[in-house]
Amino acid sequence: MPTIKVPAVLSGGGASSRVEVEGETLREAFDAHAAEHGESLRDSVIEDGEIKEFINVYVDGDEVSDLEVPVDEGSQIRVIPAASGGAR
Repeated sequence: MPTIKVPAVLSGGGASSRVEVEGETLREAFDAHAAEHGESLRDSVIEDGEIKEFINVYVDGDEVSDLEVPVDEGSQIRVIPAASGGAR
């Protein structure tokens, strides 16, 4: 099964987590996660059918922008929110 690594900032907890999900595409993996764990991660990553502008998603170390990219049994999916801000 593909595994999604959920960063702490999006997991609602104090630590990142790894969750195995079903799916043959990135979209199916996020939908499977939403069906089992609630919609918050999917809604944080996807808007209007696309990956949000300030979210980076990697499949097996490669940055992806297409939710229809295939994922395999052993695929590792990482979600990284972009950091912003800084000193004034």
